Amino acid sequence: MRTTPDAYIEHLSAENQALIQRLLGPDEVVVAVVRADMAADRSFSESYLLGTTRRVCSCTRCNGTLTLAAELPLAEVTALVRRDLHGIARLDAHTTTRSIPLVYFNRSRLPAFEKALSKINGRLSTPPAEPAGHTGGRRRPGGGHGTLAHCPKCGRPIPKKLGCCPACLDQGRLIRRLLTRTRPYLLPMAGSLLLMLFITAIEMTQPLLIKVLVDRVIPQADLRLFAWIIAALLGIHVFTALFSGTRAWLMAWLGEHLVHTLRTDVYNHLQTLSLEFYDQHETGWIMDRVSADTGNLQSFVAEGLQDLVRDVMTLLVILIILFWMNWQLALIALVPAPLVFLLTRRFLKRIRKLYQSLWRKRAGLSALLANVVPGARVVRAFTQEHREADRFAARSESFMTASIGTARSFATFHPAMGLVTSLGFVLVWACGGYRAITVPQAVSVGTLIAFISYLWRFYGPLNNLGAFSQRMERAATSAQRIFDVLDMHPSVPEPTTPSVCPEIRGEVTFQHVTFGYDSGEPVLQDVSFTVQPGEMIGLVGPSGAGKSTTINLLCRFYDVDSGAVLIDGCDIRDVTLDSLRRQIGVVLQDPYLFHGTITENIAYGNPEAAFPDIVRAARAANAHDFILRLPEGYDTLVGERGQRLSGGERQRLSIARAILKNPRILILDEATSSVDAETEATLQEAMERLVQGRTTIAIAHRFSTLRNASRLIVLEHGKLVEVGSHEELLAKPAGLFKRLVDIQNRTSTIVAVGG
Repeated sequence: MRTTPDAYIEHLSAENQALIQRLLGPDEVVVAVVRADMAADRSFSESYLLGTTRRVCSCTRCNGTLTLAAELPLAEVTALVRRDLHGIARLDAHTTTRSIPLVYFNRSRLPAFEKALSKINGRLSTPPAEPAGHTGGRRRPGGGHGTLAHCPKCGRPIPKKLGCCPACLDQGRLIRRLLTRTRPYLLPMAGSLLLMLFITAIEMTQPLLIKVLVDRVIPQADLRLFAWIIAALLGIHVFTALFSGTRAWLMAWLGEHLVHTLRTDVYNHLQTLSLEFYDQHETGWIMDRVSADTGNLQSFVAEGLQDLVRDVMTLLVILIILFWMNWQLALIALVPAPLVFLLTRRFLKRIRKLYQSLWRKRAGLSALLANVVPGARVVRAFTQEHREADRFAARSESFMTASIGTARSFATFHPAMGLVTSLGFVLVWACGGYRAITVPQAVSVGTLIAFISYLWRFYGPLNNLGAFSQRMERAATSAQRIFDVLDMHPSVPEPTTPSVCPEIRGEVTFQHVTFGYDSGEPVLQDVSFTVQPGEMIGLVGPSGAGKSTTINLLCRFYDVDSGAVLIDGCDIRDVTLDSLRRQIGVVLQDPYLFHGTITENIAYGNPEAAFPDIVRAARAANAHDFILRLPEGYDTLVGERGQRLSGGERQRLSIARAILKNPRILILDEATSSVDAETEATLQEAMERLVQGRTTIAIAHRFSTLRNASRLIVLEHGKLVEVGSHEELLAKPAGLFKRLVDIQNRTSTIVAVGG
């Protein structure tokens, strides 16, 4: 088997090498061969990914022969991209027009695949669209949160808690990048550093003054010098207190401003990201970046680096003073120092693992509470109180055991450190005291006392230096997680030459639109239709047909893969997102209300609206009467997500919000599907007012609500299969819409009989 000099070839038997050689053409040389453990149908089998100087292909061994399963010329391949699935992974070959699945493999094969891909990607004529190991294409909304991510560099699993690979973390680069964001605060940072150095320098003089006091002032009864030294000692404490208080306030000011700036930058950047980002990431993941990670950086940026400078300078100054005073005692005093440093580092590594276990158990306890407390009604309905009590007791006991283990480590470490440091003091007292008694001129009592005083100041910074690497690692991890967000770009970008969308007349055209959340898996396929200004159409079809995707594309929450969405003949990708979405109103099936008053929620899309306009919108939405029946009327707080209101009341506020916005295009997404018949009649009356004079696209599972639509567009498996009025489609005996209506009528009849 012919191979390139730097080829990556996994261990192959001579038989398999011969089989691969038979697949090669003249002058075709192997670049990489890696074994997969799954076939294209995801059954376990002996498969291989083969990269050569001409092509990339997958082959499966069966009955002693290798059969090609898929192949592409290397010149057509733009990237090889790994997609993480549930428990396994898939390698796709991307071209400029399509994506072809090559092989499936178990996650244990990741390191080998990464090595092979690095060799094959190096042969591509164009750079890969994204690094091998990243998920290719778009992620399906809401999916993938249970998938374990792997580092694209080393293939190691990425801890979900960290969100980045700790083994590949470039701490120096991250800290330097973080420090570039502190440039606006260089002056207060420099002032704080100078204050710290000044405080440290003043404190370093205190043992020397005590030495003079003991060796010279007291034996000679020099009251004048005695007064000066006492005044100097008092001044040291006064100035230290004043400067320490000033620096503490300055550091608090600096830290809060730094974290405020960083937190605001992260949040503002989040507002620019597309919905695809929010589909792929959990709310808790995002909140951690905005709050916890920015908070972790506060003390490090404001104090951590300055503490490092202080500790290093303190150690150097103390060492110089100790050796200047008595080099023999200095060497004796330093005997425990290496042991203190090593014990501190070892303890911090151990305690970090213990704390991680403790945090996991505490998180499990909190998760149980968050899961069970809101479900108290279900727990009692199924008489599971004792079971839940036992589950809580078991998790609480596990948390208690972990806490005791952590406390045991601290109980062992602190006495051990005290013993080690006390060894230095005992040695200095023993050797220095003996010399002071036997050879007074070699070591004075004042020198001995000063030595002890400096030793107290020496071991603190030494412990801090042992802990600094852990502190830096935490800061670098938080910085990586934050920069991961800041480095993300919206998948729906603003146009390169943006123009403001003019006032919309309301003509909507889908022109051969194809789109998929995942590459190679289209949700809409070559969909074309036109909605005239002021026309109301209904989108109909079974679940998963692409109805919600259609309105997502119209709002430009996502961009089409091919084709175009036009409004009044203008491609929506050519106008700014803000000017487009300001003229589109949406009423969702599950209306989202923010924690605030009814007035604030109605005026959310038009914050400058006058109160009479808000009332008129509420009247048009049939919401005014129920609002007045509330104790505080329009000032009533709706609660989190509007939980203090019924579903019909929330929906009427959502309609009022859309009316106040006065959009030119209106989208109704299952707006009445989750309410009773009486409430539906009220909502229908409100929506009839809302749709007047507007282009309206409505999605509804209750087809009776679409009788006022001029046309119905029927989708199935992402394709447009029928278009016509309600009556025209019912007249088609073999049509999809007719079949769906019959199924719905039969279901309604069964429910009515059962009731």
